[in-house]
This record gives sequence, C-alpha cells and structure tokens, in this order.
Amino acid sequence: MHKRGTTVTMSKLFEPLTVGNMSLNHRIVLAPLTRVRAEEPSLSPSRWAAEYYSQRASEGGLLITEATNINPDAVGTKSTPGIWTDEQVTGWKEVTEAVHKKGGRIVLQLWHTGRVNHSSLNSHSLLKGRGGPYSSSDVTCPDETPTYNGMEKCDQPKPLPLDMIPQLIEDYKRAARNAVAAGFDAVEVHAAHGYLLDQFIGDSANKRTDKYGGSIENRIRLTLEVVEAVVREIGAERVGIRLSPTTKTSMKFFGLSDSDPVTVYSALVKELSKFKLAYLFLSEPRWDPSSAASPEEDKGMALPTVNGETYRALWKGVLMGAGGFTPKTAKQALENGTYDLIAFGRWFISNPDLPDRIRTGAPLTVYNRDTFYAPSAEGYTDYPTIDNAKDSTYRLIDQDKIGQSLSDLKKN
Repeated sequence: MHKRGTTVTMSKLFEPLTVGNMSLNHRIVLAPLTRVRAEEPSLSPSRWAAEYYSQRASEGGLLITEATNINPDAVGTKSTPGIWTDEQVTGWKEVTEAVHKKGGRIVLQLWHTGRVNHSSLNSHSLLKGRGGPYSSSDVTCPDETPTYNGMEKCDQPKPLPLDMIPQLIEDYKRAARNAVAAGFDAVEVHAAHGYLLDQFIGDSANKRTDKYGGSIENRIRLTLEVVEAVVREIGAERVGIRLSPTTKTSMKFFGLSDSDPVTVYSALVKELSKFKLAYLFLSEPRWDPSSAASPEEDKGMALPTVNGETYRALWKGVLMGAGGFTPKTAKQALENGTYDLIAFGRWFISNPDLPDRIRTGAPLTVYNRDTFYAPSAEGYTDYPTIDNAKDSTYRLIDQDKIGQSLSDLKKN
C-alpha cells in the first residue's frame, strides 16, 4: 500500500453541498471529457462506459458525462455518443444505473459542435441526410476535427437558417427528456469551448444581422432560449450550464473569441442567474498545449484563475470551476470563495478514486495522453486505485510535486 501524504479531510472540498436536486457529500467533480469511444454505428455510449463511470463514482459524488450530441447535425467528432435514439438512451441507462448503485450523481452534457465539424462525417449511416455543418455565420473554424478519415480541417459552415432554430431548440428539449428517461440526475447545456452556442455568443464567429447577431442582447439570445426551453421541459433544478469566457491574451477554444468578453459574458451570466439553475460551470482559460504533457511543468497549473473572480458576484447560485486545478489550488479556490465545486479532467481520468486520494493526500497516478482518445479499454478502465497502484505500470506523482518545477522557477 502506498504511503498517504497530508490529509485534507477538513478542507471545504469535503463539505456537503446541495446542487439543484442533488445532495453531494463532497465537491470534487468529474469534468466532462470527450473520449471518442462510442459504439459504432449506433453512437451509443461505449461498451466500457458503465464500468468507466462506475469506477469514478463515489457516495454523494458528482460526475458529468462526456459531451453528448443532441442530434445528427451536432456530431462533429467521430465515435462520440448521442442521446437522440432509443438505442442510445438504453445505453445510457446502463451507465446511470451503475453510478447510482454506488451512490453517485450523474449529469449528461448536451452538445452541438456547430462549425467544429466536417462534411465527411455525413457518410456515417446514422448521419446521412443531415445538412451543415451549421454555425452562426459562415466563418470557418481554424482548427481540425477528428473524423473517420483522421484529423481533417473543419469545413466552412453554413449560417444556421432562422427557420431551423425552432427545431434546434426542440432537439435540445428532446435530449433533456431522453436524459431524464435514461436516469440522469440533471443535464448540462454546453455553451462553451467554441461550439455552437458559443459561436453565437462570440463576435469573431457571429456576423449575423438578424435577431441572433450584432448586439450583445442578440448574440446571447439563442443560449437563453435553449436554457429556457430545457428548464421548461425538466425543471431548473435539473439544469446546469457551462461557459468558457476567454480574455484577449488567453488561449482560445477552437479560435473563438469576442472583442469585449467581460461585457458579453457578464450580460449572459446576469440573465442566466434569473433561471435559478442547478449550477454555472466556468472553464478557466489557462491550458497550455506546449507544456501540458508534463504535470510537473504544466504552465496552466501556475496561472491564476480569472473567470471565478470576474463572474462570482454576478451569479446567484452554485459556481463550479475547471481548468488547470491541482488538489492544492482546488482547496484554495473553495476556501477563498471563488468557486463552490471544482471539476477535474485529466486527474480523474487516471485516478478513478480521486476524491479519496485527495482526501488522504495519496500520490496521484499520472495520465497518459496517448490513450485519451484510443478506441480501447487501455487508458480508460485500466487505471488503478491507490491500493493497486504498486502493481501498475503507470507512474505516480506526489500531490505537492504537481507544477513544482514551474513554481520554483517563478520564485527564482
């Protein structure tokens, strides 16, 4: 058995919290993580998904699923799951039952990729006949997306026609209904990371001249209409939302930006606050791909948070944060009131018992980026708990060594 480090049992990370209709025993959340392992051709959750999520479930712990497509047009990445067919709903039921059996709570993230898409995906048997890709305008995403042909440059999108927006909103409502039918405790509207709703919010992509473009009021309109519709469908206590405000100098998600981000996102957060949602989930824009492979030197883990401080006062409810947190900085973010919950991605991938490891100060298993999107159980369900880590080939790191070399450089 591996030696435990300094315990953080008494920290705010392990205080209970009510989030919408969910009672949580601790505040360490599994962040939504695309894993590109959906079953083919059904695009149901992976055959290993029930085991994967169950491994990471804990009594009163909150998990958020990988981004899940609301309709065929939404699919912009190969082998990602959906929630629009009966077979997909049945697949997700196995996941929710496995999580609930361990006393966990689980939320489905509702996704539409918009312009982060490629027309080669249209050849998929479940996606034939779809239009698009669609976005707020015809501004092309500058990045690539994983297709069945490998990485391909995103296609130029078509502006989403006005007469298609009512059906889009209906598809969000259907996805929410299906999520409840599948046993999910809540849903999360994905309005972040440069995907469709974010493409309407940010003026680098949105060049429309109708009621969904131009002014801030117009650019946040679609997100508010989607949230209102989903709330009416399943209740505000079952709905969260994710946003990813960036700054003029920070990294950008799929090339999406806004000329005045604080003003536009402040207006959106104020309006969203009126719905009394279960939570608002903010991404901190501090991921640095140049150093992200090394947890000892990841520059993002040393950068300060910006979104929690900027939008905390505007949000009248539970606020969750993610992006570059370590166990130490997660504890600090809760204790200084910046956030109420902290979601971990990479560290939860490689540590299925992450809450227990943080609680006891045990070493963390280091993630392998090469298997984040591999089509197998490797790097998915084979990460060990701390009691089995001694027999594993995966590397361990002490919690206080994460980002240490960069911290030392900053002191010198």
